[in-house]
Amino acid sequence: GLLRIAIEEGATVYSSWFFGTTDMLTVVQDPWGVMEGVSRRLQTGILGYYGRWGLPVPRRVAVTAIVNPVKAPKLAAPTSEQVEDLHDKVYGGLIT
Repeated sequence: GLLRIAIEEGATVYSSWFFGTTDMLTVVQDPWGVMEGVSRRLQTGILGYYGRWGLPVPRRVAVTAIVNPVKAPKLAAPTSEQVEDLHDKVYGGLIT
């Protein structure tokens, strides 16, 4: 997967959480079920949203980012144990 490629290339992996992004846009509420009917007919999800000035432009809100950079060792043929160790470092660093 992605972390195996990161080990093969010796790349830095940035895992992150962002807080406050749900305030950027407003999802359209459809009380009559029109979007549901169109979604079922087209066999795909239809989602309406709007932001600043009623356009699909995000509102200016404060967003907090928590980033955990992890440098992957460069190895030609990483084992699954090495990939799992990197996985624990990348995703384990976000757990408080």
